[in-house]
Amino acid sequence: MNDDRARTAPLLLLKGEAYIAQAWLQRGGGYANNVSADGWKGYADDLAVARTALTQAWKLDPYDPQIAVQMMSVVLGQSSGRPEMERWFERAMKLDPNNYDACDAKLKFIQPAWYGSPQDMLAFGHECVQSDLWGGNVPLILMDAHREIFDYFTPDDKKMTYWSQPEVWTDIKSAFDKFFELNPDRVGWYHNYTWYAYQAGDWDTFNALLPKLGPVNYSYFGGQERFEKMVAMARQQASSSHH
Repeated sequence: MNDDRARTAPLLLLKGEAYIAQAWLQRGGGYANNVSADGWKGYADDLAVARTALTQAWKLDPYDPQIAVQMMSVVLGQSSGRPEMERWFERAMKLDPNNYDACDAKLKFIQPAWYGSPQDMLAFGHECVQSDLWGGNVPLILMDAHREIFDYFTPDDKKMTYWSQPEVWTDIKSAFDKFFELNPDRVGWYHNYTWYAYQAGDWDTFNALLPKLGPVNYSYFGGQERFEKMVAMARQQASSSHH
């Protein structure tokens, strides 16, 4: 790649990113039926500019996975279909098998609010855990999928028991186990794993994870007093279940 091309592609990528951000501002965060006619026009115009810039950037530098990731946002916004999104997703993952941003963009695309369903989200999450090619934070996409389903697609009266459902906890556990197999030194994430173990009522796993926490970030658990109550509760539950 000559110097001019090397300089131009990142500028076009920046332009694409800026116009995508502007498009979403025009549209606003509400439901489609609340967007004004001007909002839709600005949104469509900005996404068209973004697509042109990113298409040029990709021609100049088809080795930058970030261009492919941003293109996934354009495909989402322009409703140009899942096959095109999958094409850009594959390009991004081929260039960087640890590309969490690409997986996150795909997870957004297949939410019920857009072009998928909770089943699609979980199927993709399982793929992220089971893949022999993908690494980095990618296995945690299965946790993200459950988090989204919990936040947006689970009725309030079912939220109390969501994390303790056996199939949900099996998924969360498999996501963290694969993540730590790939990233043994990323010890900060043990806080997250411990929190989910507590929600699931898996006291043995919770107690086994405690020594791995290192210096405890109490605020993550809602303060030191709350954390100590969790620990006491887990010890009590574990000892009563082993009797």
